[in-house]
Amino acid sequence: MNILLDPAYQQMLLDGLVMTLLISVVVIIVSNILALPLAIYMQRPKGAFRRAIIGYSFFARAAPVLALLFALYYGLPRLGIYLEPVPSALIGLIFASTAYNLEFLRSGFESIPSGQLDAAKALGLRPFATYWKVMIPQAYRLAAPSLFSNAIQMVKGSSLASLVAIDELTAASTVIISETYKAIEVLLVVSVFYLVIAAVIIALQYLYETRQSARRR
Repeated sequence: MNILLDPAYQQMLLDGLVMTLLISVVVIIVSNILALPLAIYMQRPKGAFRRAIIGYSFFARAAPVLALLFALYYGLPRLGIYLEPVPSALIGLIFASTAYNLEFLRSGFESIPSGQLDAAKALGLRPFATYWKVMIPQAYRLAAPSLFSNAIQMVKGSSLASLVAIDELTAASTVIISETYKAIEVLLVVSVFYLVIAAVIIALQYLYETRQSARRR
């Protein structure tokens, strides 16, 4: 029997897809929001929290995401702290994704010619206006390819949430395979879902870069 024709399996895959999209969207949005002020802070030549941010970035990028999820979901209960599966996955993925986005944006800021900052000061722009109108738009333009690529990685990384008892797309496919023994068919369907999501993100990247190019002309 074709698994796509079974209403129960259709619903299982749909529910898994919704959970995958929910986790991915939250991680992508929150990690970008958190990374921006950290990247701006790192532009200071001196700062009380620079070493802490550098240490966080190193640890978050070096530690396997799976280990982070296991530590949050299985390790914290030993300390008397209990988290539900979804918060555990979100915290772990956001923790890792923010570090990558931080480095991408930091690199973007440092790639902006220093003369533009001097020009903004000469025009009398306050620090907030300088960053909001001059620095941040250019940093995002320069970091866009890396940020969008990391977004795709986070979509694929959401599959790790299945290992902390979350019924996302990969978990749904595992259940269906165990019941139907049709691994190839199920994995092909799931791969198409991930491919479509990645294609949407790539299309958004293309639209963003096209719009930015038009504004620079």
